Amino acid sequence: MNEKYAKGTINPVFIKLKSTEKVSRPGEKQKTIIDLSAPWNQSLITITTLAVLICFQIAISLNPHSGESQPPMYGDYEAQRHWMEITFNLPIEHWYVNGTHNDLLYWGLDYPPLTAYHHNLLGVIAYKVNKSWVELRDSRGFESVAHKIFMRISAIVPFYIFYLPPLILALMRFKKTSPVLYPLSLLYPALLVIDNGHFQYNSVSLGLFLSAYIFIIRNWTLLGSMLFVAALNYKQMELYHALPVFVFILSRSINKSQPLGTILKIAKIGIVVILTFFIIWLPFILTGTAKDVLIRVFPFNRGLYEDKVASFWCAFSFILKRIPMVQNVQIYLSTALVLICSAPSLISLFIQPSERNFRLSLTTTALSFFLFSFHVHEKTIILATTPALLLLPEYPSLVLLFLNISNISIFSLCIKDNFPFALVFFFAYFVVSYSTHSRKPILHILSTSLGFLICILEMYGPANQRFPHIYQLANAFFSCLNFLYLLVSFTIAAFEKVKKE
Repeated sequence: MNEKYAKGTINPVFIKLKSTEKVSRPGEKQKTIIDLSAPWNQSLITITTLAVLICFQIAISLNPHSGESQPPMYGDYEAQRHWMEITFNLPIEHWYVNGTHNDLLYWGLDYPPLTAYHHNLLGVIAYKVNKSWVELRDSRGFESVAHKIFMRISAIVPFYIFYLPPLILALMRFKKTSPVLYPLSLLYPALLVIDNGHFQYNSVSLGLFLSAYIFIIRNWTLLGSMLFVAALNYKQMELYHALPVFVFILSRSINKSQPLGTILKIAKIGIVVILTFFIIWLPFILTGTAKDVLIRVFPFNRGLYEDKVASFWCAFSFILKRIPMVQNVQIYLSTALVLICSAPSLISLFIQPSERNFRLSLTTTALSFFLFSFHVHEKTIILATTPALLLLPEYPSLVLLFLNISNISIFSLCIKDNFPFALVFFFAYFVVSYSTHSRKPILHILSTSLGFLICILEMYGPANQRFPHIYQLANAFFSCLNFLYLLVSFTIAAFEKVKKE
């Protein structure tokens, strides 16, 4: 028998493995990845994610919005509707000026010109559908089923036009990533709840920013600069991203061997930026109301923060308010802290203007602005989490903690809007994000779990007569501590050795 097999004609076949391939050992757990460069894989995951995303947006839209049936000011929903009313009915020189038909104390327009132009377009569409929706003064507080559907659609459509395409394109640059991290980036709940629940149009400015990011890293600097100026002129909070954008463009424009070419390139970019600003602001320059717009856009008289926001000033207010000197120099102190905390990542970016350093600097600078800058709202945390989404394939543990804590940090806003059901979305996101994570960062999971416990106390905790906002302040303090930890972590990451890109 043995001889028969020994004399057989069957020859052994040897297969040579490529040097990049690894032979898995028995029992070794393999990390699941997906090749996003393969069209079939990417299309399948994108379509599935979009189906879930649409379901989320519909579910959120069925819940109450900001200020629903709460006169006399109602809420952000009414603010957006009122701006359609004002920009449609009044000449442009009255949009930002207090007058008989434009009471600035009743949701006066306080965003840059592109927001006004956008609402003017929506006002034209609303007027064609139903004149009563934008009737001057008489439409204040208007609420109807048809109008709510119109408003919900007006918030959802820009998400798919401006925000989602550049986000998908940016994530596609990471050819291989976890099959879960990609959908988690698209399904980030805080933006969906703020835009579709509370009611905002952040997807427009964030989408313009992401488009600018894509063109800038691909060396289409002039077009990228124009798009970033557009983002900045839609919402002034895009200043959170301005310093890294400036430093990245400047560093990549410098060529020591060609000083004259460097000067010409920087001058060309500067001219494009100035011309873009000039075109956007031209109607207000011609009508002599540009100064009025600036006063409305930068309201330094409105304080350091609104409500119980997870900024340094609010979270530690119980200590800071006992230090009189802080109150006298708070604007200067705020500016100094933003610059000091942003400087390390900006220096790293200038020395080595890689895409990775760019993403890290955008995240740390925006987070520094959120924690220490002037007039911060809960909603502005999404300006820091948006560039962090682009870091998810590289720093999954840190970014997942950031996204989950940011969800928790806006829960007080959800309670204010009578939308506690948002906690279900936040918790589902938390469970999915960590149940499929290859590494189980126990401290991150415990920290996030503590945050959900605080949210439950916000809803069901016993009332405290002496400290009626104790749970909201606890949420702000807890979230702020996590944000400070993340700021330090991302800053340290910015100085890690970077492979040549």
